[in-house]
Amino acid sequence: CLVAMSILGALILAAAVLLRQDCSIVASEGAAASTSADVSAASKVRGAVGNNASRTSTSATAADADSSITLQAPLGNIRIRLRPDLSPESVDYVRSLVQSNTCDARSCRWYRAEKPGILQGILKSGTDATDSGRAIPPNPIFGNCPDEYKNVTQVCPPHDPHCGCHGPVMVKGDVGWAGGTAGGPDFFVNTHDQPAVHSGNQHTVWGHVDVDDGESFATIAKCWELPSKDSGGMRMLVEDVPFQVVMGPS
Repeated sequence: CLVAMSILGALILAAAVLLRQDCSIVASEGAAASTSADVSAASKVRGAVGNNASRTSTSATAADADSSITLQAPLGNIRIRLRPDLSPESVDYVRSLVQSNTCDARSCRWYRAEKPGILQGILKSGTDATDSGRAIPPNPIFGNCPDEYKNVTQVCPPHDPHCGCHGPVMVKGDVGWAGGTAGGPDFFVNTHDQPAVHSGNQHTVWGHVDVDDGESFATIAKCWELPSKDSGGMRMLVEDVPFQVVMGPS
């Protein structure tokens, strides 16, 4: 009887050991399956983020091509970031002018260089386009007056006795229409280091040359060194500098 009981106990102990091993194997397989599922899910998340990043990058590139122009001259390029928030109608005019391909060397050119504060030129369709009816008419609508300046009294210059608030006080790099006009075609780049408080809010601002754009400001500096002559207190270039206009950075 004692021998039979000993044999039965040994069999029970062996069965218990086998059961524990089976449970360990099942648990390990379950953990492995769970880990594999987590890795797969993480990979899908990373893939989705990567795809979104790619779409964002592509969209940003497309936006850059439509949100800036480059003036290409023999002396170098000047890149202008468009500001439709300040004058959407002016930006529409500039884009239409570029896309029409009617801005030629006789109509688009730099003609005034005032060191260290102004480089002035003209942006309009050429004579051939005017004669053929393809010219883009200048924009007749002034820029937006910022809320903080709507109650500010403007000190109007003699050439624009009925001036008003058409934009912010220009800072270094700002691009606006000259002579108090709504849509040019004469325009200028303000390069004064300090805000142009002397002209108040009289100019319609429609673009900006980024102050850290070394190439653009180097091109402006080259224009200042060109031969010029006095004309009514303004420094006019002896020879105008023609430029071509293309959409996007270049």
